[in-house]
Amino acid sequence: MIHGTRPFVRRLLLPAMGLFLAACAGLPEVQPVDIPRLEQEVATSPDDTDLQVQLGMAQFKGGELEAARATLRGAVDAGNESGAAYLYLGLVEEELEDWSAARDAYNRYLDVGESSPARDEVRKRLTLIGRNLLRAQARQALAQEQEITETGAVAPQSIAVLPMAFFASDPELEPLIYALSDMMITDFKVSNALVVLERAQIQTLLDEMQLTSAGYAEAETGARAGRLLRAEHVFQGALTSLGQQELQTAADVLNVQRAASIGELTESALLEQLFDMEKQIVIRTIREVLGVELTPAEEQRILENRMDNVLAFLAYGRGLRELDDGNYEAAQAEFDLALSLDPGGMQSMSIASTELIALSDAAGTTTTDLAGIASATGETGAGFFAPPPANTTEDFSSIGIAGEQPVGAGSTADDQQAATLGGVLTTLTSLTEGVFPTATLSELGVGSAQQSQNPTPTESQPANRDPVQEVAGDSGIAEAQARIRIVIQRPGGEQ
Repeated sequence: MIHGTRPFVRRLLLPAMGLFLAACAGLPEVQPVDIPRLEQEVATSPDDTDLQVQLGMAQFKGGELEAARATLRGAVDAGNESGAAYLYLGLVEEELEDWSAARDAYNRYLDVGESSPARDEVRKRLTLIGRNLLRAQARQALAQEQEITETGAVAPQSIAVLPMAFFASDPELEPLIYALSDMMITDFKVSNALVVLERAQIQTLLDEMQLTSAGYAEAETGARAGRLLRAEHVFQGALTSLGQQELQTAADVLNVQRAASIGELTESALLEQLFDMEKQIVIRTIREVLGVELTPAEEQRILENRMDNVLAFLAYGRGLRELDDGNYEAAQAEFDLALSLDPGGMQSMSIASTELIALSDAAGTTTTDLAGIASATGETGAGFFAPPPANTTEDFSSIGIAGEQPVGAGSTADDQQAATLGGVLTTLTSLTEGVFPTATLSELGVGSAQQSQNPTPTESQPANRDPVQEVAGDSGIAEAQARIRIVIQRPGGEQ
């Protein structure tokens, strides 16, 4: 004889109830067809910001972006702090290409969002939005160039490192200018006395200025770029080949406000001594041109920031060039090659590789995809145990579960809540009964020689029990038990 127990079913029901309640924390899913109904409900209950968020979600899905922005901003301004509000506001702002507003909404979502998968996707998306924001800022700076020039405001002690112009007979060496500018930026950052602009910000502006690498060394280019970047100083120069194996760097540091050079430096070295040449240029610029003192520890950090393999450095430069052009797959191939040639690499290469992965993933995910991820992971109440869309009723008849009966119009809020809980528990119980059927009295009483002659109240209870009372009784959970007798036929028909 095998004994089945109701506590086992209880242990199965409790996690399922937890999933249901967790999913219910999100707002119900809505679709564009719900917009008229939601507009009426919002008009009737103008202080219900959850209804406003649902309306904004439906408007976004229906392509009514300006209306969705107004609705969602209104809900947030009125105090709605839900993850759905900030997520959908970010989605709308992104579609409208208001990158700054999208960044702010997504950052707020990271603080309040419920879905870990959606938060992970948003973190990647913020990298892509950052790139788009830099591009928008560069275009805005170019559009306001005259005003910026007249104002002449700069950030004190700031420096922008432009890629060097490339003048060499071997085009295979051109990627060095991108890798060198990246290494120099990292080295200049070692000094706490300097404010060093990011490579991506500088390159984005140069791309918007439609410059080729040959124009990077022109004095007017540096002064103009510096003004638009609001940098006090600009480092620019040229990389020239002297024969087959020797390189020369001629650098010029400009004061942007005066549009004049404050110092020129020249260094040359064999190709395999490229990193030593770069270190000398950076250290001399900081000390001799900018007049900033380096501590021994800072100088040592600069000297240690290098790669061991020039071919790996070239691959890294090609990867940066592809990254700037938006060719993420090609950039990843170059970064992988650089890493295979020089496993140690540089810290900036690791940072660039991480950024590339985030950009690639985000570029392959649309705003609709992100909304679907949030829905599937409970942010807006999707999933089997989550609330159904506001205008639908789930039909479980296909799997043998009777649908929930509608609550009468005159029911109280408590009645509706009890009915909802009852429907949920009935559904969950029905699911478990399909796997672990509850024994009936007739089954328990068939030929059981060891069955108790004085059945317990549990064994003699009516077969049509109330699962709500049984699972959610006065004590919280009732541990009803039952015995099940299994009869195995022996060969020949005997038991």
